[in-house]
Amino acid sequence: MSASQGFHLSVALNGAGSHPAAPARPFTPEEYTRLVRGAETGLLDFITVDDGPGRLDSALLLALAARVTERIGLVPLGPTTGEPAAWATRIATLDHLSAGRAGVRPRVAAGDSERARLAQLFGTPEGDRWTDRLFAQAGEFLTEAAEAWDAGAPSPQGRPPVALLAHATVPYRLAAEHGDVVFVTPSDTAALVAVRAEVEALREEAGRPAGALRVFADVEVVLGGSQEAADARLAGLEEAAGAPFTSDAAVFSGTPDGLADLLEEWFREGGADGFRLRPAVLPDDADAITAGLVPVLQRRGLFRTAYSARTLRGHLGLDAVGTPAATEGRPA
Repeated sequence: MSASQGFHLSVALNGAGSHPAAPARPFTPEEYTRLVRGAETGLLDFITVDDGPGRLDSALLLALAARVTERIGLVPLGPTTGEPAAWATRIATLDHLSAGRAGVRPRVAAGDSERARLAQLFGTPEGDRWTDRLFAQAGEFLTEAAEAWDAGAPSPQGRPPVALLAHATVPYRLAAEHGDVVFVTPSDTAALVAVRAEVEALREEAGRPAGALRVFADVEVVLGGSQEAADARLAGLEEAAGAPFTSDAAVFSGTPDGLADLLEEWFREGGADGFRLRPAVLPDDADAITAGLVPVLQRRGLFRTAYSARTLRGHLGLDAVGTPAATEGRPA
């Protein structure tokens, strides 16, 4: 089995980019679909969207993108609020519109003020109780949504893949029990190895088979034609923001070759199945990923040179009911 069958790549297309000082620009739906088409030319597994440019509805934007793309997976944000059956129907509709390419990134139900309060309480007994309650409610919500997909809101994939962002044990457990993809945020290879081991232990505890959950490492990226050019871009962004660029995820500044080095190390030694790259500035860093990084990965035999599947589950090596496909997986 070639490495390219087990190496997955995605990009987050959020607002003007992940950096707080990314230049604001008017994103039209047409410009947004250009970004998604560009990601498809790079043969990416999928793109994710949170609020969308101008805070437009991410699922509706991806329904538009579905009309002008053929293979790339489309993963909108899906806060776990409201009726689970209606939530499931919304994502199943996108799955039908895209012929089986939809997924969803659930966000535990909490408004901006609640999230700010939770951040203040993080690590305290009250914060721990609040976190446990929120994630338990999210687990119940996802269970009901899965039942709706199995019954009244079927999709071409059986169930659209569920992708969850996680930073600690409680969200790792939610992903291990309900997710197909988990986005993790390690700082280095050793941290990634430890996260992978914890996630796998929780998956086994949940009674799910090996290979049922893909582990994606998130990385913030600032790319340039040389190390000096990338560092100058980052310095300019930090000067505009008035602060260093910090994030929940690792921040990479450098060339496509340098980024490929990091991803290859995290894939081969850290245990990552794939990566979600967060472009610091759109469209600049997204274009650099498809035009610069992807060819480097292909030359190294790490990444596909053509799509072999038509559904998001197919790209990820998962069958139509969420168990590992027999023909895909990590290399030996």
